[in-house]
Amino acid sequence: MPAHDPRREVEKLREHLASHDKPLALLIGAGASCSVRDLKDSPLIPGIAELANQCSDAVEALGSEYTTAYAALTEGLNVTLERAPTIEDILSSVRSKITVMAPADELLGATRVQLENIERALRSTIAKAADPDDSLIPERLPHHSLARWISRIDRKVALELFTTNYDTLIERALEDERVAIFDGFVGSRQPFFSAVSLMHADAAPGRRWTRLWKIHGSVNWRRVSTSDRSSERIVRETANGAGELIFPSVHKYDESRKQPYVAMLEHLGRVLGRREETVLLTVGYSFGDQHINGVLFDALDARERMHIISLQFEELADEHELIKRARRRHNLLVYGPDTAVVGGVRSRWRLLEPVDARTADLLDVPFDSDAEPDAGAVSTTGRFRLGDFAWLAEFFETIVGADA
Repeated sequence: MPAHDPRREVEKLREHLASHDKPLALLIGAGASCSVRDLKDSPLIPGIAELANQCSDAVEALGSEYTTAYAALTEGLNVTLERAPTIEDILSSVRSKITVMAPADELLGATRVQLENIERALRSTIAKAADPDDSLIPERLPHHSLARWISRIDRKVALELFTTNYDTLIERALEDERVAIFDGFVGSRQPFFSAVSLMHADAAPGRRWTRLWKIHGSVNWRRVSTSDRSSERIVRETANGAGELIFPSVHKYDESRKQPYVAMLEHLGRVLGRREETVLLTVGYSFGDQHINGVLFDALDARERMHIISLQFEELADEHELIKRARRRHNLLVYGPDTAVVGGVRSRWRLLEPVDARTADLLDVPFDSDAEPDAGAVSTTGRFRLGDFAWLAEFFETIVGADA
């Protein structure tokens, strides 16, 4: 089976990222935040497994009856989903159960009030984890390299930046680099979410403003009543630790016709269907949200010239939905550390042409050669590193040039 040449794929990726005129979108998942180390050299924001442990501890602290209900909930999801549930699966399930319960009802051996307490413990734990103290945040983040790349390429079409992360590390970096951001919120004193600004291009700022869409919500969103208390709106303000609007919720409000989650998913579909040559690059996203996946895969089916390039931190099994889809769709490329799926074929990485100085420079960041340090040449084998957001950040620097 033919191998995939990392040099060839890196050249294609560099061309997409450096282009001024082609529509480009990014989808950034939890892996981007997990790549950051705090000033104590620990993960600044915990990974999915550690976050699940923290949530379990928070429920356990409520009492044994809560622990029993939580165990029944997770075990039931394990059977239903045929996999270990994520904390977002659990949070969504708790919320859906609360919605259909009357005050006197019991589910999983818990009352509605007890499930509400579990829901509150989960979201406050997640919000605390996603909003680290400023004293722990490094002065320079990988996100700053992303922001510098954005600021130094003047695109004909505004960059669309989608993320499933609740934290505000992307906003911090973009603001540090003086990148103008539009996130669907309008206003000055207490910016409020406006679904209309996503639905109509003339209701949003021009192409020089980077669009930032936090699909799963944010630690600094909350619901407030309007001045006449006749309705509610979603606003953006300082994080308060409650995590009121993290992950899609069934809460209703009257100020806008659409929930942010729904409006942003629809906007993602419009972005991918707007022009044939649009490219979406994903990093840190493990394709665990079926609603997002549905939008992405539908766009691939409808647009032959639209491409998705997915950078994966870990190797995915052959039965993973992303791999199966990539084998059927030539416009879906998956770059893992050991293998890639390109043109519908999954193969290992291997340099196919002789190594020279140019190849060594080009692949210094993306490809970790198996060659011995003093061998004087680059091995034809190695690991592709751009699925790690920290390495991708360095790759952005090679495109626009790092600051001295």
